[in-house]
Amino acid sequence: MKRIMITGASGALGSEILPQLQLMGQVLGLGYRNLLEGLQAGDIRDEQFLSGLLKEVRPEVVIHCAAYRDPDFCDAQPEEARRLNVRPVQVMNEVLPASSMIVFISSDYVFDGRNPPYREESPCSPINLYGQTKVEAEELLAGRKRKLILRVPLLVGAEGKGRPKGFLGQAVEAILSGVPVELDDVLVRYPTWTRDVAEALRFLLEQEAEGVWHFSGDLRGTRYSITREIAGILGKSADHIQPSQTIVPRRAQRPPDAHLDDAKIRVQGFRGPTGFRQVVEACRMKPFG
Repeated sequence: MKRIMITGASGALGSEILPQLQLMGQVLGLGYRNLLEGLQAGDIRDEQFLSGLLKEVRPEVVIHCAAYRDPDFCDAQPEEARRLNVRPVQVMNEVLPASSMIVFISSDYVFDGRNPPYREESPCSPINLYGQTKVEAEELLAGRKRKLILRVPLLVGAEGKGRPKGFLGQAVEAILSGVPVELDDVLVRYPTWTRDVAEALRFLLEQEAEGVWHFSGDLRGTRYSITREIAGILGKSADHIQPSQTIVPRRAQRPPDAHLDDAKIRVQGFRGPTGFRQVVEACRMKPFG
């Protein structure tokens, strides 16, 4: 059985990847906050700790899920953002032998969103520090044959206890509050279920795929339109939610439409994404946050 290590295994995506890869080998899940049962505690920003653990475990596959994902935080704290989003990849690349596979979870934010859709070979053009950290980590792996870079857009899923509210949780909160609110109706997103991403990753590893891959949900919408969609699925009124044609000013810019073309993985044989209604209904079985 393969020795597999997952960083960020207690997060929204890592906690979905963990059970998928347990079907493939012996998995060591690393967590820092919100540590789940069976995970090992560890701060991978500590380069000495990470290096020592890699030498001890000698994983054949490492999946780097841990990341600072808030673009505003990354813009405000660029060095801290790089400590988690970039430096661990450098340590992995330096310590692990060429035979080990490094899997890096990247983002649609590596693109500026002005000329979608984007294929795997499209030139990167990030417009915020978060996207830039993803590009820097990808570049560290450029010369490595045994690498798998999986770019994904907005992730949605059931939100575990102790995690900040994600997109679904925020939407449900806005719907149930009944408080009049305007939501952005300009920036386009593609909500993608974390479970689908986990299954796509397992598929690629089973296929022994290498290089850069995209995976995306099919629903195209703005925060406003997607929230209205969720309200309809839940059978709730959204009359108090109105569209805003003004982009909410934030510290970090967001791409207007960084749609990922994922034809490559579908041609390879992976199924399409789960329908959005089914995703929302599945997540109703667990807390939204």
